Formats: sequence, C-alpha cells, structure tokens
Amino acid sequence: MLQTLIQIGKQVSKGRGEWDDIIDVPNVAKEQEKKLRLLTATILFDLDKNEIILNTDSVKEYEEDDAFTYKNIKVQGGNNKAIYTCVFAPKSLEQFRKTFFGVLDKEGKAPEKGQFNEAIEKDFAYLSDSLLYRSLKNIFLLRDIFEQQFIDSETKSLLYKPPQKSPESHTSIYQILTLSKQDVLVLLASSVKSTELGISEPTLISNLEGYEDFMRDKFLNRGGNSSTQKKRQVCYASGKVYEDVAEIAFSNRYSLNKMFVTTTRNFASSFSADSFNLNYQASGEIQKYLERGSDYVLKNHTVLIAEVNHCILPQVFSQSKIDETALLTKLSKRSELLFRPQEYKDLSTQIEDAEPDVYWIDFLGFESDGNYFKTINYIKDVSKTHFNRLLKTFQQVHREFKNVAGIEWDKVMSRGKDSSPMSLNFQIIYSLIPLRKDKEKKNEALVHFKAILEQRKLDPNKLFGHYRELVLCHRFHRYKSYTNIYAPETIKDKTSHFDFAVRNATYQYHAIFQVLNRLNLLKDMEETINTDTSAPEGNESYQEKLEAFFTKMRYKEPHKAMFYLGRSLSGIASAQVQAKHANKPILEKVNYNGMDVRSILKLYKELREKVKQYAKFNTFNYVEPSLRRFDERFQPENWELGPEEALFYLFAGYSFWISNDKKENK
Repeated sequence: MLQTLIQIGKQVSKGRGEWDDIIDVPNVAKEQEKKLRLLTATILFDLDKNEIILNTDSVKEYEEDDAFTYKNIKVQGGNNKAIYTCVFAPKSLEQFRKTFFGVLDKEGKAPEKGQFNEAIEKDFAYLSDSLLYRSLKNIFLLRDIFEQQFIDSETKSLLYKPPQKSPESHTSIYQILTLSKQDVLVLLASSVKSTELGISEPTLISNLEGYEDFMRDKFLNRGGNSSTQKKRQVCYASGKVYEDVAEIAFSNRYSLNKMFVTTTRNFASSFSADSFNLNYQASGEIQKYLERGSDYVLKNHTVLIAEVNHCILPQVFSQSKIDETALLTKLSKRSELLFRPQEYKDLSTQIEDAEPDVYWIDFLGFESDGNYFKTINYIKDVSKTHFNRLLKTFQQVHREFKNVAGIEWDKVMSRGKDSSPMSLNFQIIYSLIPLRKDKEKKNEALVHFKAILEQRKLDPNKLFGHYRELVLCHRFHRYKSYTNIYAPETIKDKTSHFDFAVRNATYQYHAIFQVLNRLNLLKDMEETINTDTSAPEGNESYQEKLEAFFTKMRYKEPHKAMFYLGRSLSGIASAQVQAKHANKPILEKVNYNGMDVRSILKLYKELREKVKQYAKFNTFNYVEPSLRRFDERFQPENWELGPEEALFYLFAGYSFWISNDKKENK
C-alpha cells in the first residue's frame, strides 16, 4: 500500500505549489449554483487604538486565490492548537477565537494566551522574537474587547448567522457586516496595525515576519527545527537512501497513513516497540508523497461497501509506468457498478478488462469524523480477473433472469414509486441480509462481501439463515429493527405487501445463488454455468415452463417437492381471497422460523383439508396436481433439506406466477 500511495502522490504532485498541501480552498459549488454572492472580509486588530474593527469596508468579492492570499490553512483537529489567521466563516469561526484568545479550561479559568502563541512556545521557540509572536501576544490583550463585541452572552459562541429565535438579542457576523440572505461570507481573514511594532499600515497577519517560517517548519519541512536529527539512511516507506530521513510526522489526522501509528502498527507489526520510531522513518519528500496520495484517494476514490466507506487501492507492478490517477478513475467507476445502487443498464459490451499492469485491488474500510482515521475492514488481494468476472457475472445473470418465465424479474428488480429498474450487484445483496439496528457490531453483509471478493467460499446454510430472517422481517413488519431492509412501497394491505416482498426476496436470492455458483463460491456445490439465455417459446405449456425453471435454477427433487408445496399454498391463498378471506389465513400455518419435516407434514395436512373446504373455487383442479407432485418427491425418512432451506424453496413455489397458471396446471 505504501508504494501505491507514493506513486499516486508523485503523480498528483506535478504542478503543485509549496502551499497546496496545507491551504484549504472552500468548496462553494452549491452556493455558485444558487447564484449567491460570495464574499471575503478582514477583521483588523488596531493595537494603536485598542480597537477591533470589522465593517463593510473590508468586504470584497470572493475569489479562489483568496484562500492562498490570506493563507486559509486546513483545520487540523484533534489536540492540535488553533493556528488559523483566516477561517472558513460558515463553519470555523470558533477556530478563529481559539487562535488569538484561547479557550476557558475545564475549571472555567480564563486563558493566559492564544493557542497560536502556545503552539510557538511549545515547538517553535526560536520564533519567540518574531514579529508574528509579538503581534499575537499584543492582540491577546484585546480579549475582553473581542468578547464584548463578537461573543454572544447567552451561547458564549462566535456566531455566523443570527439564530431564528430572538435574533435581536444576538450579534452575528452577518449582522455586523449587514449582509443579506443572498450573501455568503466565505473567508474571514485577520490583519493587524501597531506603530510600536513597526506595522504602520494594516497588514495581514499571514504576511508578518515569522509566519511562513512557522508554517514551513510545522507542515512542509517535517519538523525542520525539532530535536529529531535527520541523517542519511534507508527510508522505510520507499526502501531507498535519502539525506533527510527522520521519524514519521504526518500532520493530518484524517489520513490513510494513520494506519501506521505506533498504537496499532497495522503494517509494521514486526518492529519492536522500543525501536519503532527508529525503524519506521521516511524522507521528507516521501512523507509528502504519502500525504498527498492519501489525500487524493480519500477525496476522489472511495466507495460504500455495505454502508462502510472503503478506499480503492490498486496494486501495480513496481516496474510499470502507468497513470495511477487515471487507473483509479476507471476502478472507481467499475466499483460503483458493483457496490452502489444502480439503475439497470446493459453494460455487457462496456465492461473492459482491468489494466494489464494491475494484479490486484485492495479495499480499505474506515471510520472517521475528519479528525481521526480508524481502519475497520480490509478486503485485500482482489485479483483483476475476479473483479471483472464479478461484474460480468452479475450482468449475465440479470439479463438471463429477465427471460425466465414465472418470476417476473423486471418487477422483482424495480424500486420506488416510479418503479426504476435496479441492477443486480452487491447493493442488492446488502438489502437481503438483515442487520439489526444498534444490536450487532458485526456487519454480516460486509463479512460475506469480503469472502466473495477474496474468493473464499460461503456456506449456503448461512445465506438461508439470512433469508429466514428477511422473511420474518417482511411477515411481521420488523423494519424498525433493521437498518437496511427495503419495504415495498405503495402496498396498502399487509398481506399483499408480504406477497410482493417475499417474491422479491426469494428470486433475488435465487439470482445471488446463481452468481455464486458460477463463480464456484458456494461450499459443497459444484460450479455449473447455464449458457442458455434464450427466452421461452410462447406456445410452451405451463409444465414445460416450470421444468425450464427447475433446470435453470438447478433444482433437485427435494427442492421441487417444497416448490410444489409452495404452489399449493399459493392456490389455497388465492381461493381464500376469492372467499373474502383477504388476510389469507393459510399463511398462518407456515413456520417462518424454518420448515422442518414436522412443519412440512402439518402444512401439507392443512392444505389437503383446504382443498375440500374451498372446492367450489376449483381447488381440486388447481391445487391437487401440485400436492400430488409434492407427494411423489417428499421422502421424510431421508429428508436432506434444512428447515431454512426448505422455507426458501416453499416461497419460491408460492411466488412463482405465470398468467395462465390455472388453465395449464390442470
């Protein structure tokens, strides 16, 4: 992974300036689309008059270059001291106050200096005589004036816009600058004037002597004036010898490089604890590339897998000379086809093989609020061949299922009020594995995805167990207990809702089993690929269509037995609807926790009785043939299906539907 980040970092470094790594250019695309007026303002600390001046005279139209002109430094977060002389006004005003005037401690005691002063004294004492430090020290003396002018007495905060409640009792930046609803103050910079310090005209604090030295040493020189001595030795990350090798010092907490911190040492487990800092060292240039590579990947190439953010990291041959950024763009697009909700498009002719220089892909799952980086999942060594085969297999199965009579695949794969056609991919699998809200730390969907991508076989019984939980969820409307289960829309009565939901769940599971079978990723099941994608002929009989379905889905005799029992269940349920028993009471006879032999026999007996009870609705001609076919295949003494698997095939039969079912089932 280090080599990948270094190579990406080198590529994105082309044409970058000295300050690009630490300057934050605000994203104002949404505001620009709304035609809002974007502005910049400057607050003046006038030390000659002991005044703090912020007025409309300082306001100007915002330009992207302002972020560099005023040195809008990226917020570091964590335990870092605030050192921000220019801030992104909508979100970072409190950082501005901390920088110059500090904050109250836990006991409510007032600070003795601003945090920028503290940062200099702690690690950059050589700047204690600089104009920057002396100016900051004198600006802190205006703390009481700043509190009176800009801090709300109730909330004790520096406000950007006035609150909707009792705005007359608050003073906000918007009110001070008399801005309208169409105005957006993007940046608030700071300047100082002090004849005593030789600053006769208002001067940006970021232009004072000592400021750039501080920023270079903190961010760009990797601790150039710290006690860590640099020397010519091997850089751990690159494996090459450099003149400026020193202890790793990444400034950004939101970084892939935080996987290598001393507390976890994910990729340096063989290093001894006592000499970790001596061994895990890198040159300043390599550290820069690592940071830039991480920043680029996190901003541009992440994908949600089972609702967990993952970085996409291609591994390439070290001797290859390829454009990693272009490669990442391709892989990101293909990853979205695999993992994100997608409206169906036939991409069979557009899925290209991966770049020849790629030999595997890693997906690194993480959690972060922007102030830390925690690795929570690592899908590694996904081969380029397997990655592309997954894409093609999902597409192939989706196309083939559109031609399978009896499962109404287009309806099964429709979502939303507009019935948008969805594509078969990992996101569909995610919606089929119930995940209890706030009760289970383990993301079972992510466990399965990792196994599939790393080409490790899944236990089909585990999947049947998830199916059972899904049916229970739909049957008893347990949607509040799960975070990821889709409830079919626009279905008012619960019985019809269940019918549609169980149909979708059953045949989507059928499709997933097809995908896994073709990839040989199911335990105790041989790989079988059915290449017959032709649509059934229009004049085929019902039974011929049914046999074609069995062949397509690789049904064995026990599967067919449960399928026919499910057809019988559907027939009686239909008769009950005709008899004005709209809630289909026969469904209460199903054991939704799983159909063992005893449950199967009990349901069979109930269905036999209902054939007679609802005889006037032609149940003998419609249901009896299915019960007879069940009889021929059901062998309770040598029954080989587990209860959850039997439940699955029961509802496969229950959900199967062809427009002339009644006529052709006689």
